[in-house]
Amino acid sequence: MHILPALPVRGLLLLPGIIRVLEVGRPTSVKAIEAQAESGGPLALCFQRDEDVEDPLQAQLSNTGVLAHVLRLSRLPDGSIRVLVEGITRIGVGALKIEDGMTMLDTRALDESIEDGVTLMAQGRQLAEMFGKYLTNQGIPSTDQVHLGTGEEDVLRLADQAASPINMPIHDRVRVLEAQNPIERLELVIQLTAVAITQQRIATEVNATVNAAMDKSQRNYHLKERLKAIREEMGEAVGAEADADKFQRRILELGMTEANQKEALREAERLRRMHTESAEYSVLRAWLETLCDIPWSTSTPDTTNLTTALNVLDRDHFGLEKVKERVLEYLAVRQLKPDSKGPILCFVGPPGVGKTSLGRSIADALGRKFARISLGGIKDETEVRGHRRTYVGSLPGRIIRAMIRAGTRNPVLLLDELDKVGNDYRGDPASALLEVLDPAQNSTFNDHYVDLPVDLSQVLFIGTANVMATIPPALLDRLEVIEISGYTEEEKVQIARRFVIPKTVLEHGLTGRAPTIPDDALRHLIRDYTREAGLRELERTLAKVHRKVARQVVEGRLKRVRLSPRNLPRYLGPTKYFQELAERVDQPGVVIGLAWTPDGGDILFIEATKMPGKYGLKLTGSLGEVMKESVEAAMSWLRTHALDYGVPATAFDNEFHLHVPAGAIPKDGPSAGVTMVTALASVVTGRCVKHQVAMSGEITLRGKVLPVGGVKEKVLAARQAGVRTILLPKRNATDLDDLPAELRNEVTFHFVETVHEVLAIALEPAKL
Repeated sequence: MHILPALPVRGLLLLPGIIRVLEVGRPTSVKAIEAQAESGGPLALCFQRDEDVEDPLQAQLSNTGVLAHVLRLSRLPDGSIRVLVEGITRIGVGALKIEDGMTMLDTRALDESIEDGVTLMAQGRQLAEMFGKYLTNQGIPSTDQVHLGTGEEDVLRLADQAASPINMPIHDRVRVLEAQNPIERLELVIQLTAVAITQQRIATEVNATVNAAMDKSQRNYHLKERLKAIREEMGEAVGAEADADKFQRRILELGMTEANQKEALREAERLRRMHTESAEYSVLRAWLETLCDIPWSTSTPDTTNLTTALNVLDRDHFGLEKVKERVLEYLAVRQLKPDSKGPILCFVGPPGVGKTSLGRSIADALGRKFARISLGGIKDETEVRGHRRTYVGSLPGRIIRAMIRAGTRNPVLLLDELDKVGNDYRGDPASALLEVLDPAQNSTFNDHYVDLPVDLSQVLFIGTANVMATIPPALLDRLEVIEISGYTEEEKVQIARRFVIPKTVLEHGLTGRAPTIPDDALRHLIRDYTREAGLRELERTLAKVHRKVARQVVEGRLKRVRLSPRNLPRYLGPTKYFQELAERVDQPGVVIGLAWTPDGGDILFIEATKMPGKYGLKLTGSLGEVMKESVEAAMSWLRTHALDYGVPATAFDNEFHLHVPAGAIPKDGPSAGVTMVTALASVVTGRCVKHQVAMSGEITLRGKVLPVGGVKEKVLAARQAGVRTILLPKRNATDLDDLPAELRNEVTFHFVETVHEVLAIALEPAKL
């Protein structure tokens, strides 16, 4: 063991045989170097693993150091020194301590004896070849750098020399320093050299790719510049000037109004003076492109043959006579007055009745282009009016974009789901639609992006909605509402036979092998497996049948299928819907009411009972405020007129409970008033309600029965449930004109004006 002046180093490493300049600033290290320089003795270099530790006594040192000589020393103005040192050999590292103000290190000699000289020399030749390749890749001639002698010491010296210039992490250099076995050290250096050569190759390939791309772009740039110069020499416009000329030609051909054309030409001239690389140039060019895409004067001629138009409507839709009649009226007016402004139609009805597809059929009947605009869920006014063109990524609104897609100034634009337009802090889209849907204003519609008046008066706007209640009143006032009710069972049979089944057969590849579906099986499928006003569930159910048939055909189990009410469960499973009237029981207090929902009509059972106790009225079934008030009005009328039905006042000294089943579904509205009063009257009189009787109507405290809405939907639901007698307000008698003749013949209607008439018809006679 020898104690030598020590120099702890951080961030760099000195290997034996390597000369390096070091800058030393620690006072203890400076004093150790000065002492070594005076004595001319060796200096011990030890590597400090953790660079952030300032005090070397607290640092973790490598277990191997380097014995070195100081070749030259110079002092710097800040008190530090710069030394040129040469590594001599590896030494073992012991404890580091401070003596006389300088760092001292316990060192020991290491055994580096070579056991297998043949392997060592073979590894040396391999390393010499790889190191030479590395230097060549770096642009350094290997003949000037690599000298492999014939002795084993030369091989070990080459290992340290090769590990010094190679770019590797510091921890890998420490591994080379601490490798005491010569053969293991050579293997490690060979591995690190191979890694460095691979990195060189990857870097060279990347650089070559980048340089090739740069060369190509520079070549293209020069070619473009030469082409530009040639065009200028020939007098042809290029760059911004060419774009401006192109837009000016297009603008003059668009057929715009004089004011719009003047503004557009002014912007095109401004484009001519811009630099093509500026951001404003791209914005203005995109605006001019959009402006030129708008069909300012392009239009399509309307079909003038009313018979042809009716045939197109009948081809695509069954029934819907009101809609077809309105379209034919529009065509007739257009023939008599071609410059008449288009109406704003709005189809309101439950889902699946064909509102959206009607828009496309109307466009086909008129011979016009068609575009659909989905408004469901939009909350941003800019979706309708567009963004200012100064914003990044700005676009015109959906109205202008739809006209561009259609390519004409008189398309049929379908505004789908008008009742589902929302609003938030970004504005109210429904308010923006007021100008669009007003024939007196939309001839000068101003889109924020276009910023020029656009004529929408020739556009035939068609809106769709499920309910009118959520459409803003100002917007609803601009619409011509056409209500589309649900389909009857017979209509569904005809639609399925003419449209749904052929379409489903084609979609499932069953042409020529389609299953046979008789009318009785189709009615059974509609009645027991679907319950809707529209047709979507019917389409899904028929698709399910055809999928199973397709599988059987592919598997070769059968070639032809004939459906019947008996084998339908094999394809569709157990019956999904049952006749509710089968659940009725013969006891007082149970009445069938008729309800309207956005999905069509429905029936509901209203149950009433009484219990001994103090008078009270308990209501359950998720009833809304309006429906609760109807119950209170019904009870007040009944208590007032109880003696007319032989009911003593003491009969009301009980607690009454009225319940509407399906309690998880919220219910509201005044149309259940007659049903409420009938249920309570049935309880207090003990008289049951007649079988197969349903009713709807609002009541007053005077006992008047007021009209209700959704009559067709309610009647359809009642008939499907097996009801054969329906009580309606007298003022709803005209609503039966919308019902098919077969439905009016199957159901008996009673039109009433007072609650007395309702009870006289609905209740069983009193038992004597």
